[in-house]
Amino acid sequence: MTTRSKKKVGPIQPTVITKSRIENSWVMLIKDTLFNNNSFRIITLPHPAHGSPSKYVLDKSNKKMYEVVTFSEPFRSLFIGETVKSDGSIMLVTPVNPVFLALPRLREQCTSRAVPLEDLLSEKGFHEIVEFIGDLECVADLKGSAELKAYKYSEVKTIEWLESKVRKLATLLKNKQIHVTSGSSSATFVSSTLNNDSIDEEFYLKYAHGIISEYLEDDLVDLLEKKFAFKSELIESVGKRKSDASELLEANKRVKCELNEDSEIMDTSFNSNVVKKQKPLTAKEKARQKAASGTKTISSFFTKK
Repeated sequence: MTTRSKKKVGPIQPTVITKSRIENSWVMLIKDTLFNNNSFRIITLPHPAHGSPSKYVLDKSNKKMYEVVTFSEPFRSLFIGETVKSDGSIMLVTPVNPVFLALPRLREQCTSRAVPLEDLLSEKGFHEIVEFIGDLECVADLKGSAELKAYKYSEVKTIEWLESKVRKLATLLKNKQIHVTSGSSSATFVSSTLNNDSIDEEFYLKYAHGIISEYLEDDLVDLLEKKFAFKSELIESVGKRKSDASELLEANKRVKCELNEDSEIMDTSFNSNVVKKQKPLTAKEKARQKAASGTKTISSFFTKK
């Protein structure tokens, strides 16, 4: 009786799953409370300053609106699990006042007549933010009954409202100790000794004005700037007097400059007048010199005979 030959079974090779690169996705940093909200939505609306499509987040439960800001740098990728995302940009959400989004349409359509709020924001996309805007009396005059909510644009109210926004933001920047001067890049080294009370208030107002201006049209930015009457050229220094730390940094810079200038002069005079003393040769160097005494250089073979 013969037996069947059995095939040798080798070790089972693990199945290698090659995951594709993640391209049709994005990374967003957001609070868990907002992410777990069932009413969390993302819509696209024209930016109030330049009209380009921008992303906004709607939180209908808390009646809050956020702007999606993208932080991107070249040559950056993200590792997500076992995959690679070539686009390394990161999205952040920041609160935004929906009045800024309605302001361009208000200025365009309600300068000479009053228009109800629902009609003003009846276009696709804008109709979703009507419930987020309580009223427009901060930038417009209410005409007719309160239930109709018909508004006519008021430039005086708008400038006063924007001015109050700038001043509140400037106060917040000062309380948060945000550096707004040209030395902000080196603020890490002087944060312990630098006192924000020594910084002129106009620095904070100008900085806050720049932030608010990112949501305004150009002509409105000019009107708001005239309201504050900023100096033509702000002196880029930290306050009216320098702190001890800043004086130390400046002193170190002067010393380094003086040392660099002296070193250049010393190098020039040294090369022209001083003969460098030769070091004594070692045993190996003497042996090499002796072995090469009777040899010719490569260039000698190419000379005319």
